[in-house]
Amino acid sequence: MTSSCGKKIFNGLMIWLLSVLIGSCNSIKPITGYDSVLVYYENGYKSDNWKTRLEAIQAVATIKGERAENLIIQALHDPHNAIKIEALQILSKRPIKRARVYIRDLALNSQNDNVRWNALRTLSHYRDPRDVSVFIYNFTNDDWLIREASIIGLLSIDDYSTKYIHMDVIIKALDDSSISVKFATLSHLNIKDRALYSKLVQMLQQENNPPSLLVAILKALQAYTIEEKDIDKIVELLTHSNSTVRITALHTLKSKKDM
Repeated sequence: MTSSCGKKIFNGLMIWLLSVLIGSCNSIKPITGYDSVLVYYENGYKSDNWKTRLEAIQAVATIKGERAENLIIQALHDPHNAIKIEALQILSKRPIKRARVYIRDLALNSQNDNVRWNALRTLSHYRDPRDVSVFIYNFTNDDWLIREASIIGLLSIDDYSTKYIHMDVIIKALDDSSISVKFATLSHLNIKDRALYSKLVQMLQQENNPPSLLVAILKALQAYTIEEKDIDKIVELLTHSNSTVRITALHTLKSKKDM
């Protein structure tokens, strides 16, 4: 009986002492499952094998918290381009504010076109006016994919004045030698301007436009009040051989009436 009572007192004292020690040391944190998982992947990222590092980055893609974010940002500096691209694709889905400056650097300075393209696409998700110079610079690239990503990035910026100042670049994109760049510009247009309207009408009047481009132009024109002198061309498209062009032309004329 005495022995049993003594054990209870001893156990009680130990529990009390442990609680006092923990309470007096603010640095002690409970170990969670995520802690051990992150240690595993952090160690994996230290590997000399790039595939192991890639797997580590892929594994932390959906893990929240600063440690996981640090590993993703660290991957932007990896010597292997596949790992940089993986990190950029992760950041497209979960933008981390402090990563923007490193993404910007890749978009400006990477010698690998695939890395640069992914960096531009990721940077566009930040929609930051401070990055306009990055998009303008890359729009002069010979690769149409880079130009396409650049014009999408410029049009994604949440600042009307920034886009207005660079209206000449937007119009130049509508004149691009690549039809894909034209499509990207038309589908992301979110600014109205007299010069843009004139350019859209001019594009509509060009000969041999493929139906898909005609549809994209007509949809862009629906944001405007169509001027009387330009109605005839849209009416003409009501008899186009492509049904989608006919329907879109009708909607464009209706949007004028609604306005």
